[in-house]
Amino acid sequence: MPRQTLIQRKDGRYECRFGDKSFYGKTPTEATRKRRDYVREMDQGINPDLSDTLFLDYALGWREAFRSECNTRMQKQYENMIIYAAETLKKPYIRQIVATDIKRLYNSLNGKSQSYIHKFRTTIRGIFRSAVQDGILVRSPAEDIKPPKAKANQHRYLEPWEQKLVADTWKEHDFGPAAMVMMFAGLRRGEALYLDVDRDVDFEKKLIHVSGAVSYCEDLHGTVTEGKTDAAIRDVPLCSCLEEVLKDHHGLLLKNQAGSMMSLSSFQRKYESYIAFLEHKVNGCHKRWYGKMKEHKALLKEGKPLPPWKDVHIRCHDFRVTFCTICYEAGVKIKTLQAWMGHADATMIMEVYAKLTEEREQQDTLNLDNYTKSRFSA
Repeated sequence: MPRQTLIQRKDGRYECRFGDKSFYGKTPTEATRKRRDYVREMDQGINPDLSDTLFLDYALGWREAFRSECNTRMQKQYENMIIYAAETLKKPYIRQIVATDIKRLYNSLNGKSQSYIHKFRTTIRGIFRSAVQDGILVRSPAEDIKPPKAKANQHRYLEPWEQKLVADTWKEHDFGPAAMVMMFAGLRRGEALYLDVDRDVDFEKKLIHVSGAVSYCEDLHGTVTEGKTDAAIRDVPLCSCLEEVLKDHHGLLLKNQAGSMMSLSSFQRKYESYIAFLEHKVNGCHKRWYGKMKEHKALLKEGKPLPPWKDVHIRCHDFRVTFCTICYEAGVKIKTLQAWMGHADATMIMEVYAKLTEEREQQDTLNLDNYTKSRFSA
């Protein structure tokens, strides 16, 4: 580096220059060190003028540049991921973020689905790779950091007793018909919310037309979309049990008190009410009255234990996975089911089918062992 003439300013600070840039310090050493750091960063291929780039601002700009072709729903999901990352990292400047910060960020995703974790990691890596290319960073802190694996069976198929409970009680709760449609036609929550029986159900051809979905990504009151994937608009068979459920139903399958589309909060209240209703059917009372009923008090007075409380844990997507199970048991081919479920690919269906096949093989092995023992053992 060529020698520099240092100038002492009237305010007492020292100044040295590099091109049209000036560097200041309280001492000559501090001023020359700042200039030296600036030149070293340029030699490394990064732009020193971008040292104060904020992570949130840069990441949101990245989303606009590299995810502009995504639909509105996906745009909102990317935005939410970026905002969550910024709040969790707690370091405003992108240059402050190191590999350990990224690992802590990924660890906070524990409990999320595998697809969400993969999309989140791809987003974070994309942001930091672009920062390297734009000269903000020398290398990406996210390049080799692996996120946690998603817990297995985030969604599950309902056990036979749960399926029977839903099928036997659909007339007794106004969410019952929607649960049946999700379980016997594989509709997503948003698709069930958008389903209009008069418009979308063809009783003559025995088809359900899935023509859209309600999304809460942009507005908690709900907006209508064309579905999660390009394959979401589809026809699904109307099985006989659903004909019975839908034949006397008109308009939206799920609606608020005014008869229009439900908001997210009204849907959540309705679903919580439905789960509480199912628990009441299984246990004979509402959970808040468990142990307080006359017959329960009598048992306790006699020193006898109460009948064990049985929780009902069913998530909306479990109905859809259950539909996969039913189709597997009915011998439906994977490609056919892919079309019925509106999947862009058959990955999830193959995972469910493979798991069910493994369980069936284990049971068949046990059945063979029991049969041979009963027939040929001494």
